[in-house]
This record gives sequence, C-alpha cells and structure tokens, in this order.
Amino acid sequence: RSHTRPVASQLQQKEKFTRRHSVNVPIALDPEERAPSLNLVTKRVTMDFSLLTVPLPDLLLDRDSDDQKAATHSGVDGENSQCVSAVGSAVLRFDKLDRDEIGKLLMCFLHILKSMSEEALFAYWNKAAPSELMDFFTLIEICLHQFRYMGKRFIARAGILHARLQQLGALENAHTINNMYTHTEADINSQSLLEANVSTEVCLTVLDTLSTFIMGFKTQLNSDLGHNSLMKKVFQVHLCFLQIPQSEAALKQVFTSLRTFIFKFPCTFFDGRADMCASLCYEILKCCNSKLSSIRSDAAHLLYFLMKSNFDYTGRKSFVRTHLQVVIAVSQLIADVIGIGSTRFQQSLSIINNCANSDKSIKHTAFPSDVKDLTKRIRTVLMATEQMKEHENDPEMLVDLQYSLAKSYTSTPELRKTWLDSMARIHNKNGDLSE
Repeated sequence: RSHTRPVASQLQQKEKFTRRHSVNVPIALDPEERAPSLNLVTKRVTMDFSLLTVPLPDLLLDRDSDDQKAATHSGVDGENSQCVSAVGSAVLRFDKLDRDEIGKLLMCFLHILKSMSEEALFAYWNKAAPSELMDFFTLIEICLHQFRYMGKRFIARAGILHARLQQLGALENAHTINNMYTHTEADINSQSLLEANVSTEVCLTVLDTLSTFIMGFKTQLNSDLGHNSLMKKVFQVHLCFLQIPQSEAALKQVFTSLRTFIFKFPCTFFDGRADMCASLCYEILKCCNSKLSSIRSDAAHLLYFLMKSNFDYTGRKSFVRTHLQVVIAVSQLIADVIGIGSTRFQQSLSIINNCANSDKSIKHTAFPSDVKDLTKRIRTVLMATEQMKEHENDPEMLVDLQYSLAKSYTSTPELRKTWLDSMARIHNKNGDLSE
C-alpha cells in the first residue's frame, strides 16, 4: 500500500493534464513522396496544446494493459493493481475526433495564438526543441486545411444533400454528414459568408504568426543559404495558402506576405538548390489561370516581382533561374491543369509584359527584352501543346511533336529532359520499349 500513493498521484496528474489528442488529417506531400494516384495522404499528427504554456510529459497510459505494467514496475500487488486499473480506466480516451470536434479544438488553439503577446510567443519558440517547432508549424498547416474556404457552391450542394436525406428519413445520417448546413437560400448565403469570414480570419492569424516568427528568427532561417529544415517548413506553410481554397480577401494578403518573404530571403530562391523557387513558380502560375481577374492580376505582379528580384540578385545580369523554372512549371501545368492555355492565362502573360515595359527602374537594361522572350517561349509551348492535343490519338505524331520541342531546348537540359521524360512515358504506355 505504501507504493499506491505515487501511482495514484501520477494518475491525478494524468487526469489534470490530459491535453494530447491524436488525429488523422490530410497533408500534401512533395511530388517525390506522393503516391501516383493520390494528391493527399492521411498523416497522424499529435497536437499537445499544453506545450503552449509549459512543457509537460506525455502522461497518457495505454488502457488497462499499460496500467498493469505500471503497477508491476512500481511493485504494487495484485489487489492494488486492480485498484490502479480501475482508476486508470476512468480516464476517458478520445484518440480519434470527428471533423467538428477537430475544428473546435483548432479554433481554441487559434484564439490562444491570436491573443498571445509577441513576448510570450518568443518565449515559447526560444524554449522549444527543433522537433517541437516543426510540430507547431504542422499544426498551423492543419488549421489552414481545416478552415479552408469551400465556397458557396459547395455549401449549396451540401444543403441539397442534407434535404434529400431528410426526405428519405435518414435524419441521423444527415446530421452526421454536416450538422451545420441547411438548404434554404438565406441559410446558404449566411453560411457561405460565415465560412468566408472564418477562413479569412484564420488566414490572417496564421500570416501574423509567420510574420512575427520571421522577424525574430531571420538568422536561423538564413543559415545554409536558406536551405535548412526550418526554412523549408516555414516556406511550406506559405505555399499551403496557394494550394488550398482561400477567399479573395485572404489571397490579397497572402500575395503581399509572399512579396515580403521573397524580399527578405532572396538567397533561398536564387542561390543553391532550385526546389523552392520551382515550387513557388508552379503555384503562382496556377493562380495566373484563376477565374477571378483580381487574383490573376495579383499573381502576375507577384511573378514579375520574383523575376525582377532574381535580376537584382545577380547584379542586374539575368534572371536565368526564374526564367527556367517558369517554363518548366508551364510544361508541368499543361498535364496537371485543364485550360492553362486559355484567354485568362494569356491575359496574365500580357500583364507581366506590361509591367516590364512600364518599369522605369530597369528601362535601360536587358530585363524587358528577357521578359518578352520568356512570355514568347511560354506561348510557343502552349501552341505546341494545342497541336499535341489534336494528335493525342496518334502516338507517332505526338512523339514527333514532343521531340521537336525537346530539340528546341538544347541549351537548357532541365527543360529538354522534361519533354524527353514525357516521350518516354508515351513509348512505355504503347509498349515501344526499344524507342
């Protein structure tokens, strides 16, 4: 019995400090890690909100079997072991939470994050281990996924489905699918406005947090020319804004934050490895094909800023890296995005050209002509793609067109390889292994 007290005390602490929840959330992987048929994978992430105040140990025990082991190692006899097991089983476990519960939990986290002073945030970040910082930014990324803006059309469809299930008498299932969507026009408008406001507020809260972190950890982020694990994580959160649906108001702030990010860390994009520059070009070009003219305009201006920053970084000699990554990204988008050669995308290219021609600070340099050459190359790729679509049922003609395009990039091996890889996939698909 003398051994019962410390175990019971530990269980009291366990009941008092249980904050840890393990949930399954969709996380976008890098293209190299992504399964061929999946864009998202389910990743188990542990969220420990107690770390926001003081670092606490993991006090959860694994059901009765683990309670038995704890009692055995503590020297507790069989009778006391049953007592400990009974107390331990009284602690309710909620390993898996439904979407609504996750949302409420994350909303609490965001409210704490928004209310904390900069001093308190820096105190936590400075004490946190590198792995805890990574978990912190992973949690922020989860918030963006959880509160992404789905749009009025999605809410309307959910409301119609809810109404149909009610008509079928499946009220319980209707509640399970979405207990917050209703199907009247007024409710749909109200719900879509509410979700847009929540999504925008979450976006702004995360952007403010990132800005505060960057302000205090610029030296750490700049280490190894900006190619370190912490920088990659912070950049991935920035990129996440462009990868998931956002409200128009939120995206305007995202583009502004990305301009600041590029300005503060040019070496990350224009020196060393080109992976982050390539990812950013890809996502910006996707926005250049947006249905909203304001988003297309902001994306085109951001891409122009990226090219000009590259030009200034090299001492106003060239922007070869961004030039190459943009053309590669266009080649990749041709396969991934329908209608990349549409009028909308052409308008974005025109905006970039106009920016270069009207920018007086680089008027007497080679930059405007280089930008014109880049947009001309992009249009050449798009025209070749249109021809390929016309001959998509003629493998030999299709391969000939791709080979001609590959030959035009003899001076840029990365681009040439992009089209040679495409040719190889076609040959492999048709069983032309010798080719």
